[in-house]
Amino acid sequence: MTKQSSAIALCRVSSLEQLENNSLNRQKESVLQAALKLGVTIPNDGWWSGSVSSKKGTNLSRKDLAEMLDYCRKNKDVKYLIVDRPDRFMRSIDEAIYFEVEFRKHGVKVWYASDDELNNDNLMSKFLKFTKYFSAEGSNDDRVEQSIGGALKALQEGRYPFAPKPGYRKGIIKGVPDVHPVRGPALQKVLLDIYFRRVTPTQALINLNNSAFMQDGHSLYKMDKFRKIATDPFYAGVVEINKQVQVRNENGLHAPLITLEQHRELIDIFDNKKKTQKGPRKNGNPDYPLSNLVTCKLCANTSTIPRYAGYRHGNGKNPNLVYHKYRCRACNRYLTRDELHPKIEQQFRDNPITKGGVDDLIEALDIVWKRREAKSKQDAQKISKKLDGLEDAINSQVLAAIEPSNASIKQEILNSVARNKNEVEVLEKELKGLKQKADTDRERFLRYAFDFADNMGSRFLTISQENRLRCKQIVFPAGFYLDAKNNVYTPEISELIRLAGNKKDLSITDKSHLVRVKRL
Repeated sequence: MTKQSSAIALCRVSSLEQLENNSLNRQKESVLQAALKLGVTIPNDGWWSGSVSSKKGTNLSRKDLAEMLDYCRKNKDVKYLIVDRPDRFMRSIDEAIYFEVEFRKHGVKVWYASDDELNNDNLMSKFLKFTKYFSAEGSNDDRVEQSIGGALKALQEGRYPFAPKPGYRKGIIKGVPDVHPVRGPALQKVLLDIYFRRVTPTQALINLNNSAFMQDGHSLYKMDKFRKIATDPFYAGVVEINKQVQVRNENGLHAPLITLEQHRELIDIFDNKKKTQKGPRKNGNPDYPLSNLVTCKLCANTSTIPRYAGYRHGNGKNPNLVYHKYRCRACNRYLTRDELHPKIEQQFRDNPITKGGVDDLIEALDIVWKRREAKSKQDAQKISKKLDGLEDAINSQVLAAIEPSNASIKQEILNSVARNKNEVEVLEKELKGLKQKADTDRERFLRYAFDFADNMGSRFLTISQENRLRCKQIVFPAGFYLDAKNNVYTPEISELIRLAGNKKDLSITDKSHLVRVKRL
């Protein structure tokens, strides 16, 4: 029996007004009518709806589109993505065409329920579709311009057309927030304590976190966020924007917590306070190479941050005594570094590279080395060309030096000849070095590559963070998990190492003969 074709559906609103006007229900009815006409069913898990932005430049990173594409990839019976109208899909000509092609790769056609003339594949249908998306993109640009114009007008009038700042709440007058009766005075006290030097910024942060400002379960602040609040001119009665446009009005209509003079003094105080937090390291912390690569199985379905991160732990007495551990960001369960690292290395040992993986590696190495060889040849050709030019220049300068008419500048010419000869000597040594390094570099390159494959587990912990992420994605795409018994496992391994045989692998010296590079 042939399985019935199915469809998925997208219903989207772009404003609160559309949501209140029952737009989602109207779209749903239109989509269901189209599904009935097409003779397809929409499963319960095949609906996507919400108020996600569809303006130009945001669609490539839209979570709903990624989920729908993944759904179509896994469910081959899906033949249509039904939307009400083009602007309910997105408001961008280029991105709309791109995603129609992406869905078509999975055998899925984007179907417009309320614009049936767009569903044909003839030239007229394509033209009409272009005009629809052109209108949607233009409408979105108009909205942006209107939004910016409205914000500018509000700021010039002293109103603040954005969400109220911490310590304030929505006021009766639009754009004029009121001081929060509890959080406002608590923040004001802390800011004035810093201004009058009654406390340091660090102690002020501690006092704020312990005050009524954190009522109703607000998250505790750290110094970086507190610094931004304490130096924000809004609390001195200033409304401003410094993004696409720059506007500053020091006569805001909201009630300030401090004066402008106090605000400027706070800026000086925080400018003179040295930052003790260095921020995230560009290449990660080498002491904890597995940070954010291991997922806590207990928290995987209940938290958005179920990853383990490394941290240094002391006993509070001896500052030289440090315990290196990994701790789950969600449940705080921990494992020592000496326990976790060997478990990850064991995953690589338990899943050695296959014979097919070795063949792929050899082919990849051959390609990589040929590229490096070509690069070396280009460098050698550049040096040779430069040498030829210098030799021609030296010959011309020698002839010029013996010309009687150049007697007044003869010494300058000879000095230039000497400089060019020195440069020739340096370039000749560099060229000779390039040729001598070719064979030795090849041997070192191959040895390192095969040694890395044989000892991938230990090498995995010492390479750069960027290469570590690449290696993990190639070998264990789903990453590593730690279960309740502190056992490490991975739910997916790549074809590179899957179904590895037990036959003893070749030695490095034997492997090195498998790669044949021409002219080396």
